[in-house]
Amino acid sequence: MLDHVLEAEWQMFVRVRSARHAPCQSAPGNFKTIRSSLFETWTRPMLASYLADLELAESVGRNLLAEKYARMDNLIPPLSKNPLIDMIVTVESNWQEELERRYPALYRRCCRSMDETGDGRNFGIYLGCELETYSDQTLELYFENIEAAVSANRNLAVEALHRLVCKNGYRDLNHAESVLKHGETA
Repeated sequence: MLDHVLEAEWQMFVRVRSARHAPCQSAPGNFKTIRSSLFETWTRPMLASYLADLELAESVGRNLLAEKYARMDNLIPPLSKNPLIDMIVTVESNWQEELERRYPALYRRCCRSMDETGDGRNFGIYLGCELETYSDQTLELYFENIEAAVSANRNLAVEALHRLVCKNGYRDLNHAESVLKHGETA
């Protein structure tokens, strides 16, 4: 199922025309590695629901990734006013802040800024615009997943970044942080 989600997203992503070109638009391997690291923190029902969102959108001629970037560029009005979006962004932003505190060099290299940029370079805006493209069912499943993670004292942002650095040859987050810190001072 994950492969189907990644391929559906990739097919939409390569057709996105945004004010800011995303470097991974010409690197399908990088795109899929980054996105799979995130999706591996999702439950199977979340993936199934999101895949259904992608397939429905494709069947009616919508490109969810183009819509996300259009929202980030403030070219179209909000796609959803579901209150879960702000709740999810709040939890995920808290996780990002912890990630930045624990792994500052890695965060600077791999993550979107939490600084107020007023556009899609800001983590909260990027995530919120993406969440607006999800169906209410996918949002409900997403919220349940992060609620369960919070209850279990898990940070899914840390877990996703751990998967990403391991896929890129590091032993773990501490190893990646150490290598990046050394590279920054060398």
